[in-house]
Amino acid sequence: MGKVGRHLGIKFVISVGDNFYQAGLKGPQDPKFKNSFSKVYTAESLQTQWLAVLGNHDYLGDALLQIGDGLTRKDKRWFCDRFYQLKYPLCGSHNLGHCEKFVELFFIDTTPFVDKYWDAEQARTFDWRGIGPRQEYLDSQLKNLSLALESSTATWKIVVGHHTIRSLGRHGETPELVKSVLPILESHNVDVYINGHDHCLEHIKREDSAVHFVTSGAGSKSFQGLREGTTEEGLQFGYDGQGFISVSMAAQALRIDFHDALGNNLYELNLKK
Repeated sequence: MGKVGRHLGIKFVISVGDNFYQAGLKGPQDPKFKNSFSKVYTAESLQTQWLAVLGNHDYLGDALLQIGDGLTRKDKRWFCDRFYQLKYPLCGSHNLGHCEKFVELFFIDTTPFVDKYWDAEQARTFDWRGIGPRQEYLDSQLKNLSLALESSTATWKIVVGHHTIRSLGRHGETPELVKSVLPILESHNVDVYINGHDHCLEHIKREDSAVHFVTSGAGSKSFQGLREGTTEEGLQFGYDGQGFISVSMAAQALRIDFHDALGNNLYELNLKK
């Protein structure tokens, strides 16, 4: 990963949730933060901004700790929140003042959408502080996403969340997101939805949707199975092993490379505008 980062001269790294396996962080002094983050991603190219979302396993620990500023004080690279958006210009450093071409990233919190996590038995193990009432929180997430996408004039729109929308991995699709989030992505011309949750690498593009679905959940745990899929399910690429993706963007082109754990290129997705 560090080798790929150096080659591309990356500006930031995205973590798609389940940042601290198996049950999040237990408190400010939990050694897992250093042992799973600060002491792992030590390559010079990775000493840049990390942009994270929460996954369901993060909610099994102290979720508020991850979205507060306490971890940022320990490692200035770290940033995580429940909803945020960022713009990056695509005109090069010589023309930033007049740049009209940019990518906009929208980060959402998907775990509270999943009904089974709210079952009486499971709900006791999730850190739902700051969420309730649940429906009000979900409505707020959907409204914020819809308004942000509607007002965006970005050349490229990318939405990042932990849970799958389309996937042929072990978890498969997340029905709650297919019902509530997917229509928003499609109506606002989102180019790519990037997620984790399934421990594999995938590119899915179905004929009934303009959105490209990219799963990058193979940073650690993997080899959990991946269905071949039908033509209608739109699997363009799948890899049931450890790896990660890299994204390169320009005003008229977006490229996503799928890498194995050693950084070797397995597949590339090229989009043009």
